[in-house]
Amino acid sequence: LGSLDEVGEHAAQLIAAGEVIAWYRGRMEFGPRALGHRSILADPGRADMRDRVNALVKMRESFRPFAPAVALEEVDRWFDTPAGTELTYMTINLDVRPEHRAGLPAITHVDGSARVQTVSESDNGEFHTLLESVGSHTGRRMLLNTSFNVKGQAIVNTPAEALDTFLGTG
Repeated sequence: LGSLDEVGEHAAQLIAAGEVIAWYRGRMEFGPRALGHRSILADPGRADMRDRVNALVKMRESFRPFAPAVALEEVDRWFDTPAGTELTYMTINLDVRPEHRAGLPAITHVDGSARVQTVSESDNGEFHTLLESVGSHTGRRMLLNTSFNVKGQAIVNTPAEALDTFLGTG
């Protein structure tokens, strides 16, 4: 695997097959959220993903949902918001459109909302490329996105921390 397209395609195949992946690209984010540079990613449409990631990776309560990262071009398809609404920092909850709630169990809160992150090509091109590849396999350019760390640990920063965390989780 050499190019970003090849890496993204391979990652998308793994995600579509039900795998949880670690995504470590570029410079680290600054702030309380994983925004696609240091992320643990999975398919938000799989009912088992919330419990699996909570138990094996995050080691936290099983009821806690995860946030979706979605291509900006599709935000209004899945969430109750106008087309093109930019939510790049995962700080706003939106209602998941009622017709999609059952199909997005890993990111839909009990009240039908989700804390959405939109991803545009101009803002985060590498992550957007991954979302494009995922969309070709799942029909939605969206991922469950959580920070690349385990309970009690800061988000990984260095490649060594990323490998240690990856190898030390389920």
